[in-house]
Order: sequence, then structure tokens, then C-alpha cells
Amino acid sequence: MTRILFISSEHTGCGHRSITEALSEQLTLLAPDIQFMVIDGFALGNGLLRFSSRGYDSFAVKFPFLWGLVYQLSNPFKGLVNAFIARSIRKSLLTKIRAFQPDLVVSVHNLFVGSVIRVLNRSHQDIPVVSLVADLDNITGLWADKRAACVVCPSEEARMRMLKSGMAAEQLAMTGFPVRDAFCTVHFPEPHRLANREPISILLMSGSQGSAQVLKIAQTLLHDQRVHLTLIAGRNADLKKKMETALSAYIGNRAVIYGFTSEVKKLMMEADLLIMRASPNVLMEAVNLCKPVIVTGALRGQEAKNPQFVVRHKLGLYCRSLKDLPKMVAELVANDGERLKEIAQNQYRFRTPDSARVIAELLIRTAKEANTTEDRPIA
Repeated sequence: MTRILFISSEHTGCGHRSITEALSEQLTLLAPDIQFMVIDGFALGNGLLRFSSRGYDSFAVKFPFLWGLVYQLSNPFKGLVNAFIARSIRKSLLTKIRAFQPDLVVSVHNLFVGSVIRVLNRSHQDIPVVSLVADLDNITGLWADKRAACVVCPSEEARMRMLKSGMAAEQLAMTGFPVRDAFCTVHFPEPHRLANREPISILLMSGSQGSAQVLKIAQTLLHDQRVHLTLIAGRNADLKKKMETALSAYIGNRAVIYGFTSEVKKLMMEADLLIMRASPNVLMEAVNLCKPVIVTGALRGQEAKNPQFVVRHKLGLYCRSLKDLPKMVAELVANDGERLKEIAQNQYRFRTPDSARVIAELLIRTAKEANTTEDRPIA
């Protein structure tokens, strides 16, 4: 029996979970005989590591400059970071290895690439590790490790960063960004039929932790009588209540507010335009659905260059100041949504809906090649 162990993260946003779900779907379809397990890498560590995971959302949002600095420091201090993480996770990781006996380890979080390889090598475990980059641009060097079986790159920007980090070209697999199958079913963007007199359906998203900026955006856009908004507050119950109070005059008429919801695809499909933070997973889901986007910002660190990524590939617009947002929306929907159709067509050409399948096939090949009946001693 061939086995694959994914090391992910459960509490640093929903992106890593979305990636493992996308790959799990494809593994189940392509190779039902393969066993796989997904574990939270942070849960393997000590109290400090677990605390850092659960506090990530609030820390990155409330202290963006500090988080951006921490992220950048991971490059020059890569060795120290890997050594610290390896020491923290060693005992628990080896317990998991002993119990599951994987033929392949796949890391979808940058902290568990070099550190996991370090633990396996020092324990004389001959198990290949695949580094699956979960970001689009501004990639940290922690994803790069010459001892890895390969590094899966979701974008050309990621591939170039890995080359600059010392990886050999033959170690890199260019695949596109893996997205869950439910978001890859659009065959061609439906033409928009928007006239200036008709309602404009806009979905506002801000990640699983929510953001007060969504309320500011809503208040800015609702001055236009044509605008109908759907807002997602995420898991932030206080923010949802605040939205409901501030927008009470519009609820049931021109505004609908959700907390955390599993109906994201449905809400995306119903919208003419998405306004969001430049989170890579949600952004690529929108692209695969051919839904035009306006990004209004990004978390420091791994998302810092994503707004420019959107503009460079003509996948949407980047709004640097909320006062410019109404004008941007008006320009997009003018002439029966001509610009919206143009962006949707660009997204259709850019999208790679088979990325998850391609990655799954790569993992299956690598795992089966590494499959062995020999016992792996645990140090």
C-alpha cells in the first residue's frame, strides 16, 4: 500500500486546507488504492509553535508591519528557523511516521520543508519530501531545499524565485495553482448583460478572519443606487454584528451579510464582480470561475506582491485607495460591462483548472517510485 503524508496548517487562514482538499479530491479519483493523511504541522510542535499558529490571523491583521518584517527575516535566518522548527516537531513527527509509514511527505507550508527534511535525514529515514509552494509571488526561501524531491511551483514568479534560491531547474515542477474541483467547472465565461440602469451585484470578501475594511467598502459603494452587495464577515462574529447595525437600512433591500459560510462558490457565481484581499486561494478560485476582481490590499509578507500579480496578468484591478473604488466599479460596468467581459476572458486564458490533477499525478508517481517494503528505522 502506497501512502502519502501531507503536512499542512489548520489555523493560519483557510488556504492550506483548500489546497490539501483539492489534492485529496484528485488522489481519491486517480488512485483510490493510495492512502493519504493530512496533519497540522504546528500541532506537532511545542506550545509556542501551536500558539503562533492560532494567533496568526489576528497578529498578521493587527500588526501587518511586524508580520511583514518577520516574514522577510525568514530568508536570511532560514537555517535557524529550520533548526528551531525541527527541534520542536521531531518527536511528534517521528511518532506519526512510525504509525503511518508514508512513502512520500508533502509539505504545503514553508515552515515544514527544510525542518522536516532535517528530522528525517537525522533519523535515517529515506522518505522523499515534496515542497508544494502555496503562494503566488514574494515567495520565501523556506520553500526551497535542494534535498527535496521536487518543488511544485504554482506560478512563473514562484519558479523564478526558487531558481534564485539555488534550486536546479530540473527539481522544479511548474503546475499552476491547485484549486478545488467545484471551482473548475466553468467552461467559458458567460457574457455579462449589464446596463447602467440594472443592479450591479458585488461580493465583498475579506478572508476567514474578516476585516473591518469590508464595512468601509460597503459604505463607500452603497451611495450608488445600482449597487447590490453581499458581504462575508468570516468567523468574526463581532464584525458581522457591527455590519448588521451599520447597514441596517440596506439589509433585505440592497445588502446581504453572511458570517462564515460554505456557500462561497454559489455567492461568487451570483456576483458580477468580486472585491477582496489578494489572498492567493480565493483569488485563484475567482480566476477559475472567470469572475472579475478588484483587490483592495494584501497581507504583508507572502501576499505583498499579489496585487501587482493581478494587474500584471490582467486578472482584475488593484484599488489602492477606497475613494477610487466607485469610479473603478463604474468604469467596469460601463458599456454593458465591456471591461468585465474583457477581464473574464483574460482569466479564462490564464486559468489552469487541471492543476490539482497534474500535481496529484506527480505525487502518485513520486510516492510509487519511493514505495518499499523495507522497514524504516526510527532514531
